[in-house]
Amino acid sequence: MSQGPVLDRRSYGAGEVIFKEGDHGSVAYIVQTGTVELSRGRTKIADLNDGAIFGEMALIDGAPRMATATAKTNVNVIVLPKMLVDTKLAGVDPFVTRLLHILINNVRNFARLVD
Repeated sequence: MSQGPVLDRRSYGAGEVIFKEGDHGSVAYIVQTGTVELSRGRTKIADLNDGAIFGEMALIDGAPRMATATAKTNVNVIVLPKMLVDTKLAGVDPFVTRLLHILINNVRNFARLVD
């Protein structure tokens, strides 16, 4: 049985910015421990806890980050590089990947409406 790739882990202190709205995205993250706050401008979007994935949209559609991710508490994350995500998506039915792009586009359009 082959083992998957060894993924990097990173730690962020409470209040530390993980990425900013508008940044280019080359990795996504999985919260291993702690809480990450997502925000747009001064508006809080969500608090993400253990097991949550964030930063994935920029990997899939290549658009800039649409939110800022900040460690609300001390946080440990698993880093998912773009190449890994691309490899996983390459094995998926094209209908599903197209649907994923449509959903991401809808989220981005909705976010523009509420700004």
